Amino acid sequence: MPAPPRTHPRRPPAPDSSRLLPLLLAGSVCFVTAFILGYGSWYLFGSRRRDASAERPVVVQTTATPKPTEERPSPTPPRKLAPAGELPVPGGEVALGGEGTDQPLHREFVAPFAIAETEATNEQYRDFIAATKHKPPDGWNGAEFQPGTGAEPVTGVNWQDAMDYCKWLSEELGTTVRLPTEAEWERAARGQENLKYPWGQEWNPRAAITKETRGSIRPVKSFAENKSPYGAYDMAGNVWEWTADEARDDEGNPKMKDGIRLRIIKGGSFDEPQAFINATSRYEMPANHVSRKLGFRYVVLRDSETKAAQGH
Repeated sequence: MPAPPRTHPRRPPAPDSSRLLPLLLAGSVCFVTAFILGYGSWYLFGSRRRDASAERPVVVQTTATPKPTEERPSPTPPRKLAPAGELPVPGGEVALGGEGTDQPLHREFVAPFAIAETEATNEQYRDFIAATKHKPPDGWNGAEFQPGTGAEPVTGVNWQDAMDYCKWLSEELGTTVRLPTEAEWERAARGQENLKYPWGQEWNPRAAITKETRGSIRPVKSFAENKSPYGAYDMAGNVWEWTADEARDDEGNPKMKDGIRLRIIKGGSFDEPQAFINATSRYEMPANHVSRKLGFRYVVLRDSETKAAQGH
């Protein structure tokens, strides 16, 4: 019997090149499309989120350490003048002395000036002490007046203390401040009509207190009716006031007591009898005298007033 014919395994048919090329092209397109879509999604969403978060400032909340406060010098408090300022007083003739006084009648002419509305107060005098280290009046607690007395006239000051205050205030204001002469004082208290009292020709019990009514020192401007024709308060009663003038004898020589010159004080005080409280009252007091019944007020000369006083 003849042997069966030998068979060989059949090889798979070779791929048809006409079919392979389209497959390769389709795969390439799919790959490129997938890559483009993936990169686009990342670019549109992922990268912008990262960029936005990178551009957004990061706020870190921390507790700030306070900077140490710089020590700055305290501003100098403004200097106080008379409670309502300076009152202009026109120049003119003043009749001094005569009936009811211890000097003969005579007349003096005064140039225009301004006068403080009230006596210098404890509060004002404290500014002077703080600025100059001047010795405070007796009865003060160091450089402080007694509580509740700030608006009262400063007392316990001698003539030189009052002069020193005026000198200091002159420097503060840049003009002339001084004690009034007796003629200036009466001009401011009595006006052009030469009144007996600042408020008129008759005594007014509502305008001042006296020894008979057991008076005591009061804050300035306590009596609305105790006001001169130019608006100055308490020029009769409350406390005596120093003037610039010295007492002189009939020959015009300065009067002395125990080697100390006598100065003129004006107006009376709360502790005087009614008969001795008026705008012409005067007393001769040693310049070094201090009393709880004696204070002062000042006058101010501005440029035009200074020239007038000098006769220019």
